Amino acid sequence: MKRTGLGLAGGLADQAIVSFGNFALNVTLARSLPAAEYGAYSVVLSFILVLNTLHQALVTYPLSVRPAPGGRPLAVALLLTPLCALAFLPLLGVATASVGHLGLLPAAGAALVCWQLQEVVRRALLAESRHIPLIALDALRYLGPLVAVWALRANLAIEGVFLLVAAASALAALPAARHLERNGQAAASGLRTEMADHWRLGAPVLGANLLAALSTQWFLWLLAWHDDAPGAAALVALANVVAVASPVIFGMENVLVPEVARARDTLSFPDLLRLVGRRGLVAAGLVGPLFLVILAAPTWAARLFYGRDSAYAAHPGELRLLALAYACYLAATLFSAALRGYRASGAVFRMQFYPALFGLTVGSWLTWRLGLGGACVASVAAGALRAAVGLIYLLRLRPLTVARPALASS
Repeated sequence: MKRTGLGLAGGLADQAIVSFGNFALNVTLARSLPAAEYGAYSVVLSFILVLNTLHQALVTYPLSVRPAPGGRPLAVALLLTPLCALAFLPLLGVATASVGHLGLLPAAGAALVCWQLQEVVRRALLAESRHIPLIALDALRYLGPLVAVWALRANLAIEGVFLLVAAASALAALPAARHLERNGQAAASGLRTEMADHWRLGAPVLGANLLAALSTQWFLWLLAWHDDAPGAAALVALANVVAVASPVIFGMENVLVPEVARARDTLSFPDLLRLVGRRGLVAAGLVGPLFLVILAAPTWAARLFYGRDSAYAAHPGELRLLALAYACYLAATLFSAALRGYRASGAVFRMQFYPALFGLTVGSWLTWRLGLGGACVASVAAGALRAAVGLIYLLRLRPLTVARPALASS
């Protein structure tokens, strides 16, 4: 119980640093850049985030569910990361060209590769519950660019932001160099076999991650490609406000996946539900008051982040909708984390497939016809659908666990 509590606290503390760094960086850029420039930056960043989810499925997900993730598996993940980049960089080039900023590709590509290398180190430390070095490295990675951008905000360029992210990520990934020196040769000798194992574990999750990323980024891309750069910028800016919940959402996922994975051979179904329920109550207690404030005073909340005269404060209804969408995302994340811990990859895929299908059809029509408001309505509907499907599949785990004796509640 003590270890579980410390793991939860450490995981949430680390995720708070990660999410605060991302959140504060986005708010600083939204306040400093013209709407069109911030919209272009947001679109390129959204592609990086999508490619990061693919890397997470194929490379870092096995570190979360395999026992003893250090040693050779970590070295394999570090070797696989630049190989993935060979496929990812052309896609990133398409993204930069689509917003008329092809010259951003070198800086954005460096940020992508270094970010993914650092994420491998981060996930390995998370899986081993080594929270002190994890927090130190993530503080360097996520707070370093924030401080630099804040200092340079009067002379800010998008390319420079990506270079700052690349530099901080590379510094935070330095422990990987020593690890590769010790284990790289052994990992390289069996890389073909390890690639097959990673594909077997990660392929079903790859589809789920791609669909999840597509369903959350698709509406932003539609606004950008519909020549509505201010609408795209407003969508990201408003999402930044409700993203105060991100430390809890991602922190719960980071803790719950390895937690369930370690205990899945002994958890009874009631134990599993109690575990998810306890984590859900903690999450609701942390973010519920924030969502209530946003729902009650959306204009005040937007002005708090972007200033009294910000154009982003002119969308209170849309901000309320995004708060509801993030509440749905939180519930869906808890259900998805439990399913991932059980390696129920097919269920995770389905809980992402149906919302993505909705987003590509009805959501696209809403966004195309109604602009920013339509994108926010579609986000709420897709989030609610994802949470509902996730709950259904979580309840379907009962036959896998019903015969096991219940454990003492922790």
